[in-house]
Amino acid sequence: MTSALLLAGFCAAMTVLAVGRLLASDEPTPYQGGIALLVFGITVLAGFWSASRLGWSTATGRALFGAGGVIIVIVGAVLLARHWEAAADSGDDPVS
Repeated sequence: MTSALLLAGFCAAMTVLAVGRLLASDEPTPYQGGIALLVFGITVLAGFWSASRLGWSTATGRALFGAGGVIIVIVGAVLLARHWEAAADSGDDPVS
């Protein structure tokens, strides 16, 4: 098992936690959605890295996988950046 595959597995577990926290929240915020998207995008990129290292799929499939991961990370980062002040002003600790 490659380190890229281990990273993808760890990121998938973190994605499950982030999405679980988002769904368990009484009032989900765009900030929490940004966290979940960012973690999911990193998971997709780790999967892309695994696919590239192990030769899975075609070159086109790997390119789409990588591009999708980058787009998801960008959307998540934009949500975090746009709603950072709202999360800080509300007194909610974004980490806990």
